[in-house]
Amino acid sequence: MKYSILLLLLPVACLSSFSQKLTFDIILFGNKIGQTVVEQQIKNDSITNYVLNSKSEATVFFVTRKIALTYNIVYKHNRLISSYSKSTRNEVVEVTTINWENNSYLLNRVDGSFCIKPVVDCSTVKLFFAEPCNASQILSERMGEFRTLIKTGDGAYKADMQDGLTYFYRYKNGRLAELEMRKGMLGSVYLRLRP
Repeated sequence: MKYSILLLLLPVACLSSFSQKLTFDIILFGNKIGQTVVEQQIKNDSITNYVLNSKSEATVFFVTRKIALTYNIVYKHNRLISSYSKSTRNEVVEVTTINWENNSYLLNRVDGSFCIKPVVDCSTVKLFFAEPCNASQILSERMGEFRTLIKTGDGAYKADMQDGLTYFYRYKNGRLAELEMRKGMLGSVYLRLRP
């Protein structure tokens, strides 16, 4: 009798949690310089947790750059509840946190604390799993700023970032297949989805 009840509850337990993991190789000048792993875990059909871990190392013009990114982002009923972003570039660490408090977001980053008013339903971490849900209002968790994406073709989007950096998002079957980060004459870094 105990085992038959457990067998009946097993499908319910499986439905209450779903996880998807994507791995991207980081490519510079045709060489792999690192890896980005992004995981989406849906719990009880209302809470979605995104975790991103990325590490890369490259030497360009005799300068070595080591970059590590860590994200931990929580959505509830498709609305951003909290975000933790840590960026390390050659020993320089920047942390950005965003938390829903009193009908607005409290944003803390290296240059101070700020308030964000509109409810966020789309941020950059979601772009790994699906095409933009709102191309005109995408929050960069790391920068704590909104970005606008321009659709340039079928499954293709472009976003201008800081310091002359441009991101090109390319989707295949609704999932991100390649992210190109281009900076003027310096060339491009690519994140390419592993098959």
